[in-house]
Amino acid sequence: MAYFNHAFYKTFVATSTQASAGVATSALTAGQLGLVTDSTWQTIAVSNGTLPANSLAYLVQGSYYTKDTIGNNPGNGGYKESVKSKGINPKFISRAWVTNCISAVQSTASLSLASDCAPCGKTQFMRMDVKGSPTLRFLNHNAYSIGDSANICCIDGQAFLDPALVSATMAQMVLTNPLITPFVAEGDVNGVLTATLAGGTGYSVASGVATTGGSGSGFKVNILTVSSGVIATYSVAARGAGYVVGDVLTVAGGTGGTLTVTALTAGGVVVTATTGAVSVQTVYTIAQTLGTAASGNYTPSTDPNGTTKVSATVNFVGAYVDTKFGNCSFDTRDHFNAEPVVIIASILDETGNPCNDCGVATSTPGQMQQTQGESVIRDLILSESYRQSPFNQGNTDSARIREIEMSDELLAAVDRAATYKAYYIQHTVPRFNNPSGVFDNDQYVYQIYVKCSDTTANTNVLALMNRVVALANTAGNNIALETNSYW
Repeated sequence: MAYFNHAFYKTFVATSTQASAGVATSALTAGQLGLVTDSTWQTIAVSNGTLPANSLAYLVQGSYYTKDTIGNNPGNGGYKESVKSKGINPKFISRAWVTNCISAVQSTASLSLASDCAPCGKTQFMRMDVKGSPTLRFLNHNAYSIGDSANICCIDGQAFLDPALVSATMAQMVLTNPLITPFVAEGDVNGVLTATLAGGTGYSVASGVATTGGSGSGFKVNILTVSSGVIATYSVAARGAGYVVGDVLTVAGGTGGTLTVTALTAGGVVVTATTGAVSVQTVYTIAQTLGTAASGNYTPSTDPNGTTKVSATVNFVGAYVDTKFGNCSFDTRDHFNAEPVVIIASILDETGNPCNDCGVATSTPGQMQQTQGESVIRDLILSESYRQSPFNQGNTDSARIREIEMSDELLAAVDRAATYKAYYIQHTVPRFNNPSGVFDNDQYVYQIYVKCSDTTANTNVLALMNRVVALANTAGNNIALETNSYW
């Protein structure tokens, strides 16, 4: 027996579902998805609907087109006809699966120097590499830049340079390189700058006390004074990263002690000053660290490895933004990023070789969102083309023709800047009369896109998918809705 080794794809972009039984396909609104039986051409109930004997199920969606004809020509109509799948026999459903809503994450890199990493008289070097599809498209090659601390001088008797000043100087040199500037920016850690304290009970003086809760992680405090177990004053041991204003952080070591975030740090240079067992952390921009900002400038230490030891981390973020056109001039051949830029920071010795003796360089790859609106609109246009609804592009009057042919209504149905969740149903249509014996079954995959931010629509479409799986199980086809944490 031979099988057609590919599947025909059809795309639905759902904004709601029809959960009730007995609704005609003509009554489905734009973007509304229903599960229909061909015995009545009406919906079945999503909660507990069944198919009559010897009938097929259809996925049916209300059309996004607002007019049934083009140019009031009654001979060229049918555009408001609902969008239908092929007939689905539950016995021949082979798979049903759903993807996750995975948001885009930028690539990041950081460079950390300890208090004794920059002795006077020795030049420090760092290297920043940028790689990936955005770099290759923009430059036709990968790129790198090297920054150094050669222009920093020590005063008489000074043994070590301030690592914050060294890090910021090297970072500034790298970020002002015209090859690197389009791809890398100073990272903003979004640590906690200020917070409102609720003192709680049962606390005692302590250093580096952890907190829990909120959108970020890593915020720690030094409890400086307490009054009958209530926190009275504190300093910040670690600013953390990834927080938002309004986060409520619970202080460990007692009961009810909270900090409500009122402002976030700005900048990517994290400076830690440690005296004995107590650390205090502050965040500056590169400009503030170099002393060139309008306010809030950093005062470098002339003895960073003395009684108070100063360490620093400078953060970078991949920041490439591609050219994007609006719906009026949209063309399916336009490029859109499917891969984030990759940035890699490293420390070099004076010969240009990688050096890990002092200082730590880290890099974290980014990720693109799972299903971009850019890919959804292209899938929808392709699916509509199979229905003889062409998408005009590349001509002088394409924008006008798309307005006439209602292609603009397809573009309006998809948020190209959003992330979508995708639901899939795969089934076969057997060829019972096929004398050649070639390709005994046709395979079809229906992809249903739902905007990730639309919680209600996702809940309803998931219920419809579970009903499809239940119909397959009832027909003796033991499948399950496939999910995982990777896609």
